Amino acid sequence: MAKVKKELTREQRARIKALFDAGWSFRRIAKDLRCSPSTVKYTLDRFDATNSHQNRKGRGGKKKLSDRQVKHLKILSLKDRRKTSRELRDEINTTMTNGATVSSRTVRRKLREEGLVGRIAAKKPLLKERNRVKRLKFAKEHKKWTKEDWYKVLWTDESRFEQFGNKRRVYVRRREGERYKHECLLPTVKHGGGSIMVWGAMSASGTGDLAKINGIMDKKVYHNILVRPGVPSGSRLIGPGFIFQEDNDPKHSSNYCRNYLRQKESAGTLKMMDWPPQSPDLNPIEQIWGELDNKLDRSVVHSKESLWLELQKAWDNISVEVLRKYIHTMPERCAAVIAAKGGHTKY
Repeated sequence: MAKVKKELTREQRARIKALFDAGWSFRRIAKDLRCSPSTVKYTLDRFDATNSHQNRKGRGGKKKLSDRQVKHLKILSLKDRRKTSRELRDEINTTMTNGATVSSRTVRRKLREEGLVGRIAAKKPLLKERNRVKRLKFAKEHKKWTKEDWYKVLWTDESRFEQFGNKRRVYVRRREGERYKHECLLPTVKHGGGSIMVWGAMSASGTGDLAKINGIMDKKVYHNILVRPGVPSGSRLIGPGFIFQEDNDPKHSSNYCRNYLRQKESAGTLKMMDWPPQSPDLNPIEQIWGELDNKLDRSVVHSKESLWLELQKAWDNISVEVLRKYIHTMPERCAAVIAAKGGHTKY
């Protein structure tokens, strides 16, 4: 296949003229710009004739897609975000005339120029419309809360930790031939090698006591957690009248557990927060679980018992600065929910 000659830019033509005026030879200029001496001569002759470095009208490749077709391509992609470049190519080719066609590569390039880039879809819980409304209502009601308001909240949640089943990508530095060296491996075993479910609470003043959940967590197990360490953690970290946050898990919303919290609310121990369903992105403790997972020293974890010991150690070592870093994002989280009209956010 013959090599396609690339046309010189205006800057390159101007440089040829400047170098020639400086006394450079055709061959020296050609070597500097990586073109042929004949191209240098042609460029100078053309400047003498036109006194311009502009392209001649009609030069350059013709657009494969008109502006109207690019707009149509963009609409097709936005209408169905999951359509592949091949599917979009087939659709747009039906609009072409004179037997012309475009490739999948051209489709991807044009969409990139329009700001539409292929990415792996983020995974988020499917939001029900009524829950979207509740999320939006919560965000609007709390958008003007100050740091001091958020400091009164005891954030709670449950999370599961695997002995070996770390789902994050782990990078190691190794030399050639060291791929399977012990210190360069991320150990895995069938079914994760054992896991532990924990309940935790945190505030801007520190972490509460971590509770290990043995067996299946039902309303009775959760009630026992509320009695100790749940409510006592809030009293210790914040004081009387602290705001108790919990999600809408069926175990949490059972009358058995809610009645206990209402009794504590009547006694002035706490205030129950009306939390919107399907809103992990509004709870800063979600990021703290990630911090906890990062802090785990899995090199000393050989059993569920040692995993529990490491979890407690890492949990107690989470600093107030880290906790506040995420709590301070609450105004931004509320603003993001409002901007998304109750939909999902990046948090």
